[in-house]
Amino acid sequence: MLHALELATYAIQKCRPNPAVGAVVVKNGVILGEGYTQEYGNSHAEIIALKNAGENAKGAELYVTLEPCNHHGQTPPCTDAIIKAGIKKVYYGFLDPNPQVTGKGIEKLKEAVEVEKENLNGLVDVFYEPYSWFAKNKTPFVTLKIAQTMDGFIANSNKTPLRITGEESQIELHRLRSFCDAVVVGGGTFRSDNPQLSVRKVKGANPQKIIFSRANFSGKTFEESWRLMLAECAEKGMHHILVEAGAELAKKLFEISSFNRFLLWTSPLRVGNGLPWRSSDCNLALRKTYMQGKDFCMEFALD
Repeated sequence: MLHALELATYAIQKCRPNPAVGAVVVKNGVILGEGYTQEYGNSHAEIIALKNAGENAKGAELYVTLEPCNHHGQTPPCTDAIIKAGIKKVYYGFLDPNPQVTGKGIEKLKEAVEVEKENLNGLVDVFYEPYSWFAKNKTPFVTLKIAQTMDGFIANSNKTPLRITGEESQIELHRLRSFCDAVVVGGGTFRSDNPQLSVRKVKGANPQKIIFSRANFSGKTFEESWRLMLAECAEKGMHHILVEAGAELAKKLFEISSFNRFLLWTSPLRVGNGLPWRSSDCNLALRKTYMQGKDFCMEFALD
């Protein structure tokens, strides 16, 4: 399933507005076929994996990150193809929140094959949380991320980049980027850091880079400009936006409470002087705390 999830990240830049899905056909521990969702209207992950496996798919197991569809849309039902191929057992990662699909694909499969849920201890749930939000609200899920020193600074006092978090957090950041349609930074961060915002430390596709600048929304307030940008992303079918915010952008987003998840990563580094960041009052619910190497991480949801 982990390999199927890795494949799904490559679909993100291709398949929107459809959800990104990865699929792997396995028999006796050997991968016979794999695939991920193609451009809208083309083959789903399961179909590609089954075609790659060919006749060897009979009696094999299929690992797929999202519940297979059981309705006619732009493509025929994936459930029919799975059953016809002779798959013995299907492991799925997440129940599709799309009302056309949810539960119906699993119900159909159970009539002919074994079915079991495998979500990698919640990792698949994290991957599809933004899609669930998008399917219900028709706007992107926004993750806001801040990395700070132990004494509360996010950059040097002259706003030049400061390496704050350790290698484990850097790897996690690149994994998170691979889960997203786009990474957003403010104009100030772009001018001072010129960040790559790409995926390098894990396998996965690069998200689109978005430089958020009020200059692009002449005559609009910050909130109006931000909402317009989100609307433009939604029109492109983007499910998940990661904001790697500087001090000013973070402050503004807290003021208008316009994000879904907030990640605060604190390293043991102390610099004594630097660029601080401040948040406004906001109804945040602490989801969990955890360590990434020596960095202390907190995850909040907007309540």
